Amino acid sequence: MESAVAFAVCILKSAFSISERYNEITYTHSTVSYVIRDEVEKYNRNGVNALQLDPALNRLFTAGRDSIIRIWSVNQHKQDPYIASMEHHTDWVNDIVLCCNGKTLISASSDTTVKVWNAHKGFCMSTLRTHKVKNIICKYCILSICKR
Repeated sequence: MESAVAFAVCILKSAFSISERYNEITYTHSTVSYVIRDEVEKYNRNGVNALQLDPALNRLFTAGRDSIIRIWSVNQHKQDPYIASMEHHTDWVNDIVLCCNGKTLISASSDTTVKVWNAHKGFCMSTLRTHKVKNIICKYCILSICKR
């Protein structure tokens, strides 16, 4: 797709059911939405939930409601501040913490996972399934990961 514009396609499904027992007609409908995205999206689509600054490398990490963590350059001399995207969550990324002297980024998502990222190269190193814990990255988790 050459266009840099993402668009949504909505499909409406309607269904009628007739109940002879109660002599009534019930109308129900559901909506299914699709987002057709570009291969690289440089901007947060639905807002940002958390920020982390790495002053040593002049990088800013943003955790988005579009389930993507983005890396930005805060160098004023760079024309395009976008560096990369880290995509493995399937729901909002609620919190991020930079630790281990900026080598590791830890993210917590509404998809009930905590992910451990290589902050320098931008790939997911590990996924911790947390079940009910959605919004908090525990300090003991960060400390145990950084001691490795």
